[in-house]
Amino acid sequence: MSTVYRVLARKYRPITLSELVGQEVLAQALTQGIEANRLPHAFLLHGIRGVGKTTTARILARSLNCIGVDGKGGITPNPCGVCSSCVSINEDRHLDVIEMDAASRTGVDDIREVIESARYKAVVGRFKVFIIDEVHMLSKSAFNALLKTLEEPPPHVKFIFATTEIHKIPETILSRCMRFDLKRIEPEHLVKHLKLIAEKEGFQVEQEALVNLARAADGSLRDGLSLLDQAIALTSDGKEALVKATVVQAMLGLVDRERLFTLVRALFEGNIEKTITVTQSLLKDGGDATMVLQDILDLVYWLTCLKTVPQLQNEASWPLADRQQGMEIAGPLNVPLLMRAWQLLLKGYEEVCQAPSSSQALEMVLIRLCYMADAPLLHQLLDGSNKISIPAHSSQQPIASVSTISVPSISITLPATFEEMVKLVETAKEPILFSHLLHDVYLISYKPGEITLRLSAKAPSNFVQNLKQTLSKLTRQDWLIQVSQEQGQNTLTEQKQEEQKQTEQQVLDHPVVAAIKDTFPGTKVTFID
Repeated sequence: MSTVYRVLARKYRPITLSELVGQEVLAQALTQGIEANRLPHAFLLHGIRGVGKTTTARILARSLNCIGVDGKGGITPNPCGVCSSCVSINEDRHLDVIEMDAASRTGVDDIREVIESARYKAVVGRFKVFIIDEVHMLSKSAFNALLKTLEEPPPHVKFIFATTEIHKIPETILSRCMRFDLKRIEPEHLVKHLKLIAEKEGFQVEQEALVNLARAADGSLRDGLSLLDQAIALTSDGKEALVKATVVQAMLGLVDRERLFTLVRALFEGNIEKTITVTQSLLKDGGDATMVLQDILDLVYWLTCLKTVPQLQNEASWPLADRQQGMEIAGPLNVPLLMRAWQLLLKGYEEVCQAPSSSQALEMVLIRLCYMADAPLLHQLLDGSNKISIPAHSSQQPIASVSTISVPSISITLPATFEEMVKLVETAKEPILFSHLLHDVYLISYKPGEITLRLSAKAPSNFVQNLKQTLSKLTRQDWLIQVSQEQGQNTLTEQKQEEQKQTEQQVLDHPVVAAIKDTFPGTKVTFID
């Protein structure tokens, strides 16, 4: 008789807190709470789907009711897994561990059954444990019925709630629970775990395939295991022991990465002919228009990350080839251009989803981006970089006989010193901002258009943003303002006070003043501003 196949997500479900993947903080907090016997009467587990909420709840139920191999054990963070309590909980038949799906049982009558059952002591276990999944689906009246029991529960009862939408739970319920937030599983943890599970199943998986599976799982371990299950099933009917990246790409409907990079490179070069050629080849080979656009958005996001945080080129959650090509493309680009491309593509995604022909809409969006690639940014226009060029490969016949658009050059001299910049702000009638510049700014470095400073604790949180906006308005140029923890110079007010003290001391040390004080003992010198 053949055994029933168990999916990987169930076959390799963790049975102890230490086996939870990517939830080290949660595991440590629960372990310490169990060891110190400082456990609340109600737990609230919050996180996206597939990160281990229900699994954690079942582990807690076993920890609370485990009696050990010899039948004499107590509460433990490491349930034995072999005693009658552990086995029956694993098999979902323990009389004192009741699981309820609030998505299908939302009414007050269902909760009244729970409340009535909670009055009676555990039958065979140490605690009566109620696990309520998707608790946010309960009705308002059901939550109200639960309040009194949650506030003064019987000592033998533990509630464990799980939810993906914590904002839908009333504050009166939240305040009566100890909340634990389960994190999204980091890509590197997913890659490592998927590789381990595949090896246990007798399969090797190409690194690029693992990365694609982890990315598609989007932080959910269950989704990752389900996708791995599917990839193994598609690997030569299970006869070949290597899961290839091409199989995973086809399964997930991913665009060929090499052609995707070629497409993005053409977009930022403004090469319309190559853009259309590559796009049509991707669509011809079965690519979906929305998926192609999603992949382009994903890549533009990655290029922006590389541009702003170059050390991400060592990020193992992205394939090595992606990192290398990404750095090559990102090199000559600037962040404002990438942000503009992101906004245009995001708007274009709506058009592709709504258009009668998604493929035509996709091509129109990408052509628009090609024309935008060479368009100057606003500060370039204001600085006098005033030519807009039509892309070199846009067409054989220009749309118009004029190939450039001229904008009058605007020349604005930036303040040469920090003191001049502060005086400029003073003229803008921004008294609060001007006051903070005098009293709360410790200058570290200044050059026209760039400031590095340290702020006092009295400076408001939006100070840098307000200063940027004011300076941009006054000078018609973007300013780079960075906050540092270096000591820096004294504030302008402190500098003025120090100068005043030095001046006063020089007056006091003057021979004439000294002679007067000697002649008239007790003379006091008063300084008038």
